[in-house]
Amino acid sequence: MSFEECFMHMEDEEEAAECIHCLKKHGEQVMFDDDLGRLVMGREIYDNRYVDKMEELTKLLNIRNRRDYEFMDKKYNLTMY
Repeated sequence: MSFEECFMHMEDEEEAAECIHCLKKHGEQVMFDDDLGRLVMGREIYDNRYVDKMEELTKLLNIRNRRDYEFMDKKYNLTMY
């Protein structure tokens, strides 16, 4: 299974959180970018094919700013620490 399969089931907030966990298990870096106002993957620096998927994740999790991101991180352990 490649990390791209993590994006296959994203229809609600919980599935979006599971997608982030899946991405992290595959070694992907997922973080909130204050300038863009959305979640980003580290690979977006050199590969912008996943921008739409990350925008969708951000919307499903209802993240509009860093405060929303921190709330969702606590709710779903998005940083997995």
